[in-house]
This record gives sequence, structure tokens and C-alpha cells, in this order.
Amino acid sequence: MFRLLILNIVAAMAGGIIADRKGRNYLVWAVLCFFLPVSVFLLFILPPQIARGRTRKCPHCSRIISEKETTCRFCNRELPINLVQCDACGSFVPEKDYCMQCNKKLRY
Repeated sequence: MFRLLILNIVAAMAGGIIADRKGRNYLVWAVLCFFLPVSVFLLFILPPQIARGRTRKCPHCSRIISEKETTCRFCNRELPINLVQCDACGSFVPEKDYCMQCNKKLRY
């Protein structure tokens, strides 16, 4: 019984981590993998999903990569910095939550 509990906890942690890396909800998949450990294998089959702030699409090869990457791991090309225009001051700043010029919250 104790071994089954350990297996379920490990499956939940692994499922949550894999889901988070693929742009999916960590908590939902961790709970699902805890109660149904076989669903970890489903995560390997599912393609990555675009999640704002965590993943994005490479402009060169169109594969989904982490938001933090500066070069695409699939095509090895350098990624451009995405700029947005602040509504308050009109300056172009990197995609962040707040404008670095006027400290107003940015809307996408």
C-alpha cells in the first residue's frame, strides 16, 4: 500500500512538471496523474500548447518553445525580442507586465 502511494506521488510530480513544460496546467495534471498514473504517458503524446508567459512559437520553424529561450532548440536560430507599445507613454518596450519607461501596466 505504501509503495502504491509513493508511485502515485512520483507520477503526480512527474506529470505536473511535464505538463508545465508543455504549457499546460501544473495542478490539474498533477492531480490527474496522482489518481491515474497512466495519464503520464498521455502527456508524452500530447503536443505542447502556447501558454502566455511560459511558451511561444518560434518565428522561424513554428515549433513551440519556452518563453525564456533566446535561441530555438529545434532550428538553432536566434529569436527576436518581442516589443509592445505602451498605451500610456507610447514607447516600445519588451513584453513585460509593466512599462519600463512610465511604470504603467501593459495590456496586450
